[in-house]
Amino acid sequence: MNLKIISIFFLAIFIPTSLLAYFGILAVRSEKDIVERNMVQKYKAMADIVEGQIKETLSQASHEELADTSYWESVLVSQAAIFKNEVAIFTSKGRPLNPASAPLSEAVFSRPLTRLPYVIAVYERYPMILEQLEARRQGLVLYIGLIAFSVFSILVGSFYTLSALAREWRFAQLKSEFVAHLSHDLRRPLTSIQMFSEMLKEGHVPGEEKKQEYYNIIANESDKLTHLANNILDFSRIERKRIRYNFEQADITNIVRDTVDRFKTYMLDDKRDVTLEMDPCPPVKVDVHTMTQAVMNLLTNAAKYSPPGTPIAVSVRDLKKEVAINVVDQGYGIPASEQKKIFKKFYRVSKPYVAQIEGSGLGLTLVQYTAEAHGGKVRVESEEGKGSKFSIVLPV
Repeated sequence: MNLKIISIFFLAIFIPTSLLAYFGILAVRSEKDIVERNMVQKYKAMADIVEGQIKETLSQASHEELADTSYWESVLVSQAAIFKNEVAIFTSKGRPLNPASAPLSEAVFSRPLTRLPYVIAVYERYPMILEQLEARRQGLVLYIGLIAFSVFSILVGSFYTLSALAREWRFAQLKSEFVAHLSHDLRRPLTSIQMFSEMLKEGHVPGEEKKQEYYNIIANESDKLTHLANNILDFSRIERKRIRYNFEQADITNIVRDTVDRFKTYMLDDKRDVTLEMDPCPPVKVDVHTMTQAVMNLLTNAAKYSPPGTPIAVSVRDLKKEVAINVVDQGYGIPASEQKKIFKKFYRVSKPYVAQIEGSGLGLTLVQYTAEAHGGKVRVESEEGKGSKFSIVLPV
């Protein structure tokens, strides 16, 4: 995903959505905290009133009364009775001074009395309020969960949408590059055909030998145009799922031999050695036209992406249950990070020298489609700067 898409995602979606979620959760939590704080303040105020009354009463008692524990406890119980059953006094060990008091564990608020070995406990007079408060708390948790889920859904959906948009942008860019390369690929052979045909037509070619040379050039350029047109037509049929294969038992070595001979004629202007080694192989069920086109694509790629004059080695190997067609060059090689991408439609290796080489970005895509249609696969072994080996492996 490019920088533009990432910037749009963060500035237009991630940051606003995160702020919305933050302030939404903050508002929900604030309401929850206010309710709980008000309840605690109420209980604390009740405890303060009772404790104040206790201190005031004890401050007026005589020394003899203060020395009597029963007097102390009677004062504590009587002052706690101000709030009837809402406040109770317990010893530090948890014994209630009023046997009718509820257990200390049920108190909603408790604290030690200042300078006295007793604990004051406050109870909610209306339990329904606590139930409503708990229901409210659970509702707030649900709201927070819904906000978090909504934010997550928005971010995931937006990320997926922008990822798809980035792929479409990239695909559109590749299509644009494909059209540009295709125009260049068409212009060169058409220019050669037009130039040499006009020279022959106007009789400006001296001698039969020169004429034959020009005829060969016109034929070779026509073959290049035919190969390019076949690639585009095959790709179009595959994209529309309208390609039909005519499978038949055939000798794969004959197909490869004929394709190599055609390739040598096709590349007359590029003097290089093309070696061919073949094992005796059993007949293979293939579509001759598409398999010929696939092998030709591997050969033309080997020639385009290797320096002029470097050899190309072609071999057919019998692997018992499979047959492998190998094309090996000593060219520029393919970086490891790009080796899975090269089979994508319109894709070309992102190296400066590639942009100056003719190509549509369809050749290897068609090779992979053809191999898979035959129940086989394509393998690539390559090291940058040392060359590549492409193999079409077919079941026998």
